[in-house]
Amino acid sequence: MHIGLLEVEGRVPVSASLKDKRRVIQSAQVKLRNKFNLSVAEVGYQDNRQLTALAVVGVGSHAKVVEQELRQALTVLENTDGLEVTYTSITFM
Repeated sequence: MHIGLLEVEGRVPVSASLKDKRRVIQSAQVKLRNKFNLSVAEVGYQDNRQLTALAVVGVGSHAKVVEQELRQALTVLENTDGLEVTYTSITFM
């Protein structure tokens, strides 16, 4: 069993409130959950209206498959309107 973790930090520069930020983040989370078999959660900066930290986790029997899904998820996040990705990291446990 292979567990992959994609850590993403980003900015939501057009956000004027936490409600605006959460709208962008929730949209990205729904896209990832619907398109991939991954778990997604906002794990940092919940009280900051322009910063976010997301954790995306995938589990599978082959590390290459998990890594491929995480990289595709990163592409979705990078193409999410209103979200500017500033840091990424993929690790396996």
